[in-house]
Amino acid sequence: MKIIVITASTSRDKEQNMLRQMLDLGLPTLHVRKPHLSTDSLKKYLDQFSKEQHKRIVIHSHHSLLWDYNLKGIHLTKSHKKKPFRSWAIQKIIKLRRRNYTVSTSCNSISSMALSYNEFEYIMLTPVFGQTQEHRPTFSKGTLDLIISKYPGKLIARGGANIESISKAHDMGFTGLAFQNFIWKSDDPVGQFIQVLDRFKELGIPIE
Repeated sequence: MKIIVITASTSRDKEQNMLRQMLDLGLPTLHVRKPHLSTDSLKKYLDQFSKEQHKRIVIHSHHSLLWDYNLKGIHLTKSHKKKPFRSWAIQKIIKLRRRNYTVSTSCNSISSMALSYNEFEYIMLTPVFGQTQEHRPTFSKGTLDLIISKYPGKLIARGGANIESISKAHDMGFTGLAFQNFIWKSDDPVGQFIQVLDRFKELGIPIE
């Protein structure tokens, strides 16, 4: 299964240092979601990582930095998808450059799943888990089964994911999990990430 860590929207003290540690520990994909940063500020943020670490970073904004830093890929948000031609152009340019960049997106309603997401490498479905770690009534088991069968190998569970969510998401048929609040609401984000790695190992689930 894929493990994705999403940054907190607002930066915290020593954040890049903690993220570098997670990448060194084996984090396969880091999503940098900083909606309030300018292009220059995001560049300074990315400058804190090595060239090798850049290859595992996906950005949610200022997508032209993809090539400046040789990143892993880009994530298209709801605001990007409201501009269909621009979204199409971004994906077309990526294909023309003949590199294996990833293009992902998010979905937070059943109605929007009627859209075709086949062109994306993966889709973050949110929220899947609530405060009690059960998926919300909107995403009933039957609905999730239907969505997962429609987009096999593409759905990432996001929203409320923690240690207990790993086996649940695996049993549901998700291809991975995205962790955010579980990591950043802790006083020890790196320790939380290590717990995730340890749980995957205990369950015998390969990490992508």
